[in-house]
Amino acid sequence: MKKITLFIFTIFTTIITAQSVAIGNSGLFSTTNNPTWTHVTTLTVADDGAESQAAQTLEINITNLPAGAKYRVYKTTANGGDFFGVAQDLAMGNNTITVGAVTFNRAVKIQFNNDTIEFDSLSVNEENLHPGQSGGTDDCVGTSALFTSGNVAYPYVLTSTLASAGASSQAAQTLQINITSLPEGGANYRVAKTVANGNWNNSNAFSLSLGLNTKTVAAVSFDRTVKFQFDSAEICYSSLVLNGTELLGLDDLSFSDIMIYPNPATDNIYIEGAQNIKSIKVYSILGSLEKEVFNTNQVDISDLSTGIHLIKVDNGTVFTKKIIKQ
Repeated sequence: MKKITLFIFTIFTTIITAQSVAIGNSGLFSTTNNPTWTHVTTLTVADDGAESQAAQTLEINITNLPAGAKYRVYKTTANGGDFFGVAQDLAMGNNTITVGAVTFNRAVKIQFNNDTIEFDSLSVNEENLHPGQSGGTDDCVGTSALFTSGNVAYPYVLTSTLASAGASSQAAQTLQINITSLPEGGANYRVAKTVANGNWNNSNAFSLSLGLNTKTVAAVSFDRTVKFQFDSAEICYSSLVLNGTELLGLDDLSFSDIMIYPNPATDNIYIEGAQNIKSIKVYSILGSLEKEVFNTNQVDISDLSTGIHLIKVDNGTVFTKKIIKQ
Protein backbone atom coordinates (compact mmCIF):
# COMPACT_ATOMS: atom_id res chain seq x y z
CA MET A 1 0.00 0.00 0.00
CA LYS A 2 1.31 3.42 -0.92
CA LYS A 3 1.06 5.80 1.98
CA ILE A 4 1.09 9.57 2.18
CA THR A 5 2.15 11.49 5.24
CA LEU A 6 0.83 15.02 5.51
CA PHE A 7 2.51 17.46 7.89
CA ILE A 8 0.01 20.18 8.82
CA PHE A 9 0.03 21.63 12.31
CA THR A 10 -1.54 24.61 14.01
CA ILE A 11 -0.10 25.77 17.33
CA PHE A 12 -1.89 28.24 19.58
CA THR A 13 0.09 29.44 22.66
CA THR A 14 0.91 26.35 24.74
CA ILE A 15 -1.82 24.13 23.28
CA ILE A 16 -1.02 22.12 20.17
CA THR A 17 -3.97 21.00 18.08
CA ALA A 18 -4.23 19.64 14.55
CA GLN A 19 -5.42 22.02 11.86
CA SER A 20 -8.64 20.90 10.19
CA VAL A 21 -8.45 20.29 6.47
CA ALA A 22 -11.16 19.64 3.91
CA ILE A 23 -11.18 16.36 2.03
CA GLY A 24 -10.94 18.30 -1.22
CA ASN A 25 -7.77 20.06 -0.06
CA SER A 26 -6.05 17.03 1.42
CA GLY A 27 -3.46 15.02 -0.46
CA LEU A 28 -4.80 11.92 1.29
CA PHE A 29 -7.80 11.67 -1.05
CA SER A 30 -7.93 11.01 -4.79
CA THR A 31 -10.61 12.42 -7.08
CA THR A 32 -12.81 10.14 -9.18
CA ASN A 33 -14.89 10.43 -12.34
CA ASN A 34 -18.03 9.50 -10.40
CA PRO A 35 -20.22 12.62 -10.06
CA THR A 36 -21.66 11.39 -6.74
CA TRP A 37 -18.69 9.74 -5.01
CA THR A 38 -16.10 12.33 -5.89
CA HIS A 39 -13.27 11.58 -3.42
CA VAL A 40 -11.71 8.32 -2.29
CA THR A 41 -9.05 7.16 0.14
CA THR A 42 -7.38 3.77 -0.34
CA LEU A 43 -6.93 1.45 2.64
CA THR A 44 -5.29 -1.43 0.76
CA VAL A 45 -4.76 -2.84 -2.74
CA ALA A 46 -4.52 -6.45 -3.91
CA ASP A 47 -0.80 -6.00 -4.54
CA ASP A 48 -0.35 -5.73 -0.77
CA GLY A 49 -0.85 -9.50 -0.71
CA ALA A 50 -1.71 -11.12 2.62
CA GLU A 51 -1.91 -7.71 4.31
CA SER A 52 -4.90 -6.86 2.13
CA GLN A 53 -6.80 -9.84 3.58
CA ALA A 54 -6.77 -8.41 7.11
CA ALA A 55 -9.53 -6.21 8.50
CA GLN A 56 -9.17 -2.66 7.18
CA THR A 57 -10.01 0.27 9.45
CA LEU A 58 -10.32 3.99 8.77
CA GLU A 59 -10.68 6.43 11.67
CA ILE A 60 -11.51 10.04 10.85
CA ASN A 61 -12.35 12.80 13.31
CA ILE A 62 -14.77 15.13 11.55
CA THR A 63 -14.84 18.80 12.57
CA ASN A 64 -17.19 20.15 9.89
CA LEU A 65 -19.99 18.09 8.37
CA PRO A 66 -22.06 19.51 5.50
CA ALA A 67 -25.65 18.35 5.17
CA GLY A 68 -26.05 15.08 3.31
CA ALA A 69 -22.41 14.04 3.62
CA LYS A 70 -22.00 10.27 3.37
CA TYR A 71 -19.47 7.56 2.66
CA ARG A 72 -19.58 4.09 1.18
CA VAL A 73 -17.18 1.15 1.03
CA TYR A 74 -15.71 -0.13 -2.21
CA LYS A 75 -13.93 -3.49 -2.27
CA THR A 76 -13.01 -6.19 -4.72
CA THR A 77 -14.47 -9.67 -4.30
CA ALA A 78 -12.90 -13.14 -4.45
CA ASN A 79 -13.47 -13.38 -8.22
CA GLY A 80 -12.04 -9.90 -8.84
CA GLY A 81 -15.41 -8.19 -9.19
CA ASP A 82 -16.42 -4.84 -7.70
CA PHE A 83 -18.61 -4.43 -4.63
CA PHE A 84 -20.08 -1.09 -3.57
CA GLY A 85 -21.58 -0.83 -0.10
CA VAL A 86 -24.72 1.06 0.87
CA ALA A 87 -24.27 4.78 1.54
CA GLN A 88 -23.71 5.48 5.25
CA ASP A 89 -24.15 8.68 7.25
CA LEU A 90 -21.17 10.39 8.83
CA ALA A 91 -21.25 12.06 12.24
CA MET A 92 -19.42 14.93 13.87
CA GLY A 93 -16.47 13.70 15.89
CA ASN A 94 -14.75 10.36 15.55
CA ASN A 95 -15.98 7.96 12.86
CA THR A 96 -14.58 4.43 12.72
CA ILE A 97 -15.13 2.38 9.56
CA THR A 98 -14.01 -1.26 9.59
CA VAL A 99 -14.16 -3.67 6.66
CA GLY A 100 -13.93 -7.27 7.83
CA ALA A 101 -11.10 -9.69 7.06
CA VAL A 102 -11.25 -12.11 4.10
CA THR A 103 -9.22 -15.05 2.77
CA PHE A 104 -8.20 -13.53 -0.58
CA ASN A 105 -6.19 -10.54 -1.76
CA ARG A 106 -8.40 -7.53 -2.38
CA ALA A 107 -8.61 -3.75 -2.67
CA VAL A 108 -10.56 -1.66 -0.14
CA LYS A 109 -11.41 2.00 -0.56
CA ILE A 110 -13.67 4.46 1.24
CA GLN A 111 -15.57 6.84 -1.02
CA PHE A 112 -17.02 10.22 0.02
CA ASN A 113 -19.70 12.33 -1.64
CA ASN A 114 -18.65 15.79 -0.43
CA ASP A 115 -15.23 17.45 -0.70
CA THR A 116 -16.01 20.05 2.00
CA ILE A 117 -16.05 17.51 4.84
CA GLU A 118 -13.34 18.71 7.27
CA PHE A 119 -11.28 16.59 9.65
CA ASP A 120 -8.40 17.09 12.08
CA SER A 121 -7.18 13.51 12.34
CA LEU A 122 -7.16 10.49 10.06
CA SER A 123 -5.60 7.06 10.50
CA VAL A 124 -5.62 3.90 8.41
CA ASN A 125 -5.07 0.59 10.20
CA GLU A 126 -3.73 2.47 13.25
CA GLU A 127 -1.19 4.41 11.15
CA ASN A 128 -1.60 8.14 11.71
CA LEU A 129 -1.78 9.97 8.36
CA HIS A 130 -3.07 13.34 9.55
CA PRO A 131 -1.59 15.11 11.36
CA GLY A 132 1.79 13.63 10.46
CA GLN A 133 4.34 12.66 13.06
CA SER A 134 6.43 15.60 14.28
CA GLY A 135 10.03 15.57 13.18
CA GLY A 136 9.27 13.99 9.80
CA THR A 137 10.99 15.27 6.69
CA ASP A 138 8.68 14.28 3.83
CA ASP A 139 6.61 16.87 2.02
CA CYS A 140 3.95 16.49 -0.66
CA VAL A 141 3.40 18.46 -3.84
CA GLY A 142 -0.15 19.32 -2.83
CA THR A 143 0.83 20.83 0.53
CA SER A 144 4.20 22.40 -0.23
CA ALA A 145 4.46 26.16 -0.66
CA LEU A 146 7.13 25.60 -3.33
CA PHE A 147 4.47 24.74 -5.91
CA THR A 148 2.11 27.22 -7.56
CA SER A 149 -1.18 26.58 -9.33
CA GLY A 150 -1.24 25.32 -12.91
CA ASN A 151 -3.91 24.03 -15.29
CA VAL A 152 -6.44 21.24 -14.87
CA ALA A 153 -4.18 18.50 -16.24
CA TYR A 154 -1.05 19.70 -14.40
CA PRO A 155 -2.27 21.61 -11.31
CA TYR A 156 1.09 21.88 -9.49
CA VAL A 157 3.99 23.88 -10.91
CA LEU A 158 7.59 24.29 -9.79
CA THR A 159 9.40 27.21 -11.46
CA SER A 160 13.04 26.53 -12.29
CA THR A 161 13.91 29.83 -13.96
CA LEU A 162 12.29 32.89 -15.54
CA ALA A 163 13.25 34.76 -18.69
CA SER A 164 13.55 37.88 -16.53
CA ALA A 165 16.54 36.24 -14.82
CA GLY A 166 18.57 36.97 -17.95
CA ALA A 167 21.68 35.00 -18.82
CA SER A 168 21.26 32.60 -15.90
CA SER A 169 18.02 31.34 -17.46
CA GLN A 170 20.00 30.10 -20.46
CA ALA A 171 21.89 27.53 -18.39
CA ALA A 172 20.84 23.90 -18.11
CA GLN A 173 18.02 23.43 -15.58
CA THR A 174 18.14 20.28 -13.44
CA LEU A 175 15.51 18.94 -11.07
CA GLN A 176 16.31 16.13 -8.62
CA ILE A 177 13.42 14.88 -6.50
CA ASN A 178 13.55 11.88 -4.19
CA ILE A 179 10.05 10.38 -4.26
CA THR A 180 8.89 8.52 -1.15
CA SER A 181 5.23 7.99 -2.06
CA LEU A 182 3.07 8.03 -5.18
CA PRO A 183 -0.71 7.78 -5.61
CA GLU A 184 -2.25 4.52 -6.73
CA GLY A 185 -1.90 4.42 -10.52
CA GLY A 186 1.26 6.53 -10.48
CA ALA A 187 1.88 10.17 -11.34
CA ASN A 188 3.48 12.17 -14.13
CA TYR A 189 5.24 15.44 -14.77
CA ARG A 190 6.19 17.43 -17.84
CA VAL A 191 8.49 20.32 -18.73
CA ALA A 192 7.00 23.64 -19.86
CA LYS A 193 9.46 26.13 -21.34
CA THR A 194 9.54 29.15 -23.59
CA VAL A 195 11.44 28.94 -26.87
CA ALA A 196 13.47 31.57 -28.75
CA ASN A 197 10.40 33.42 -30.08
CA GLY A 198 8.77 33.49 -26.63
CA ASN A 199 6.16 30.83 -27.35
CA TRP A 200 5.51 28.00 -24.91
CA ASN A 201 6.57 24.42 -25.55
CA ASN A 202 5.23 21.55 -23.44
CA SER A 203 7.06 18.23 -23.35
CA ASN A 204 5.49 14.80 -23.33
CA ALA A 205 4.55 13.40 -19.92
CA PHE A 206 7.24 11.59 -17.92
CA SER A 207 6.26 9.00 -15.31
CA LEU A 208 7.67 9.32 -11.79
CA SER A 209 9.07 6.42 -9.80
CA LEU A 210 9.91 5.83 -6.15
CA GLY A 211 13.43 6.97 -5.33
CA LEU A 212 15.54 9.60 -7.06
CA ASN A 213 14.11 11.15 -10.23
CA THR A 214 16.38 13.48 -12.23
CA LYS A 215 15.45 15.64 -15.21
CA THR A 216 17.75 18.09 -17.01
CA VAL A 217 16.54 20.67 -19.51
CA ALA A 218 19.43 21.48 -21.83
CA ALA A 219 21.10 24.91 -22.01
CA VAL A 220 20.10 27.38 -24.74
CA SER A 221 21.42 30.66 -26.15
CA PHE A 222 18.40 32.83 -25.29
CA ASP A 223 16.59 33.93 -22.14
CA ARG A 224 13.75 31.58 -21.31
CA THR A 225 11.34 30.35 -18.64
CA VAL A 226 11.42 26.72 -17.49
CA LYS A 227 8.83 25.06 -15.27
CA PHE A 228 8.21 21.51 -14.06
CA GLN A 229 4.51 20.64 -13.94
CA PHE A 230 3.01 17.78 -11.89
CA ASP A 231 -0.36 16.08 -12.25
CA SER A 232 -1.01 14.93 -8.65
CA ALA A 233 -1.05 16.42 -5.16
CA GLU A 234 -0.16 12.99 -3.75
CA ILE A 235 3.47 12.99 -4.90
CA CYS A 236 5.51 13.01 -1.68
CA TYR A 237 9.26 13.48 -1.43
CA SER A 238 12.08 13.63 1.11
CA SER A 239 14.31 16.03 -0.85
CA LEU A 240 13.99 18.39 -3.78
CA VAL A 241 17.08 19.90 -5.42
CA LEU A 242 16.91 22.48 -8.19
CA ASN A 243 20.11 23.36 -10.06
CA GLY A 244 22.21 22.08 -7.18
CA THR A 245 20.28 23.94 -4.46
CA GLU A 246 18.08 22.02 -2.02
CA LEU A 247 14.79 23.87 -1.77
CA LEU A 248 13.14 24.66 1.53
CA GLY A 249 10.30 22.37 2.51
CA LEU A 250 8.06 25.13 3.83
CA ASP A 251 4.46 24.16 4.47
CA ASP A 252 1.83 26.64 3.30
CA LEU A 253 -0.08 26.56 6.56
CA SER A 254 -3.43 28.14 7.32
CA PHE A 255 -3.65 29.96 10.65
CA SER A 256 -7.14 31.33 11.21
CA ASP A 257 -6.04 33.79 13.93
CA ILE A 258 -3.11 35.26 11.99
CA MET A 259 -3.43 37.82 9.21
CA ILE A 260 -0.70 38.77 6.72
CA TYR A 261 -1.70 41.79 4.64
CA PRO A 262 -1.90 43.32 2.13
CA ASN A 263 -1.46 40.40 -0.21
CA PRO A 264 -0.66 41.14 -3.03
CA ALA A 265 1.55 44.03 -1.89
CA THR A 266 3.92 46.58 -3.38
CA ASP A 267 5.86 47.70 -0.29
CA ASN A 268 5.09 46.91 3.36
CA ILE A 269 3.64 43.60 4.58
CA TYR A 270 2.06 43.54 8.06
CA ILE A 271 1.41 40.63 10.43
CA GLU A 272 -1.51 40.72 12.86
CA GLY A 273 -2.52 38.12 15.44
CA ALA A 274 1.00 36.92 16.23
CA GLN A 275 2.52 38.20 19.47
CA ASN A 276 6.22 38.59 20.34
CA ILE A 277 7.51 38.18 16.81
CA LYS A 278 11.20 37.30 16.87
CA SER A 279 11.90 37.46 13.14
CA ILE A 280 10.32 37.73 9.72
CA LYS A 281 12.12 36.17 6.78
CA VAL A 282 11.20 36.46 3.11
CA TYR A 283 12.35 33.79 0.66
CA SER A 284 12.20 33.46 -3.10
CA ILE A 285 9.99 30.67 -4.41
CA LEU A 286 13.24 28.75 -5.00
CA GLY A 287 14.08 28.94 -1.31
CA SER A 288 16.82 31.60 -1.14
CA LEU A 289 16.65 34.10 1.75
CA GLU A 290 15.94 37.61 0.45
CA LYS A 291 15.04 39.63 3.56
CA GLU A 292 15.19 39.27 7.33
CA VAL A 293 13.97 41.66 10.03
CA PHE A 294 13.78 41.27 13.80
CA ASN A 295 11.36 42.26 16.60
CA THR A 296 8.81 43.89 14.31
CA ASN A 297 5.46 43.01 12.77
CA GLN A 298 6.20 44.39 9.31
CA VAL A 299 8.68 44.00 6.46
CA ASP A 300 9.35 46.16 3.40
CA ILE A 301 9.34 44.15 0.15
CA SER A 302 9.45 47.10 -2.25
CA ASP A 303 12.89 46.12 -3.58
CA LEU A 304 11.97 42.50 -4.30
CA SER A 305 11.10 41.15 -7.73
CA THR A 306 7.45 40.86 -8.73
CA GLY A 307 5.84 37.45 -8.32
CA ILE A 308 5.47 34.84 -5.60
CA HIS A 309 7.61 34.85 -2.44
CA LEU A 310 7.41 33.02 0.89
CA ILE A 311 7.16 34.88 4.20
CA LYS A 312 8.22 33.00 7.34
CA VAL A 313 7.24 34.40 10.74
CA ASP A 314 8.83 33.16 13.98
CA ASN A 315 7.29 34.02 17.34
CA GLY A 316 8.24 30.75 19.00
CA THR A 317 5.93 29.02 16.54
CA VAL A 318 7.11 29.18 12.94
CA PHE A 319 4.54 29.57 10.19
CA THR A 320 4.85 30.29 6.48
CA LYS A 321 2.63 31.87 3.84
CA LYS A 322 2.83 32.64 0.16
CA ILE A 323 2.78 36.34 -0.71
CA ILE A 324 2.65 38.10 -4.05
CA LYS A 325 4.80 41.16 -4.82
CA GLN A 326 3.20 43.42 -7.40
